[in-house]
Amino acid sequence: MYSKYHKALCSTNKVYRCLCNGLVTDGSTPGATAPAGTGMPPKDARVVICGGGVMGASVAYHLGKLGWGKETVLIEQNRIGGGTTWHASGLIGVFKPSLSQVKLTKSSVDLYKELENKGLSTGWKQCGSLNIARTKDRMIVFKRMKAQSVSWEIDCEILTPEQCKEKCSLLRIDDIIGGLWIPGDGVGDPYETCLSIISEAKNMGVRVIEGCGVKKIDQIDKRVSGVDTSLGYIKL
Repeated sequence: MYSKYHKALCSTNKVYRCLCNGLVTDGSTPGATAPAGTGMPPKDARVVICGGGVMGASVAYHLGKLGWGKETVLIEQNRIGGGTTWHASGLIGVFKPSLSQVKLTKSSVDLYKELENKGLSTGWKQCGSLNIARTKDRMIVFKRMKAQSVSWEIDCEILTPEQCKEKCSLLRIDDIIGGLWIPGDGVGDPYETCLSIISEAKNMGVRVIEGCGVKKIDQIDKRVSGVDTSLGYIKL
């Protein structure tokens, strides 16, 4: 995947140093702070989310939107966003294998824009994506995607090799047949996004506990009845 604004990919790779009571950045994002996750877990909760990566953060955020914030607790064994989220690529492409996935991606992009408008950083940059075809079979796939894009309401365009060169001047086009340009694609910073979503979830009442690992999950009649953590037991 290439982009006319390929430098945008580099701008999202920021280095962070986590401290026990906050976040110190390299200076490129003044005032950025990590959500405090200290304290002990509650004795009971309606929902326990295990894992403070971007997926767990998203679940917490949407439960908060549904009004479950004060009954939800998120536990993370280390630091929020410190696992695979921290070193994810951050490429955001709207074209997916199914319509439901496409709608989910569009919804995610709308959320990133909403967070940015609130002053919460996600690193979102709509730079577009350029997909290259070096074989006829690959070009057929792109043409099928273009046809599918009409009903899925995705803006995209089939390009000639010369037009691909216009989008990305670094390309050598003597061995390519064409390309597919998707202007709505972009890049984001997964770590900053995770922190921002967690911040919003906390504002809706979600409890966030860092340094809290899962030891055991209990069940009664095939239903989760409690979560035993390194900091205490949470009854559901």
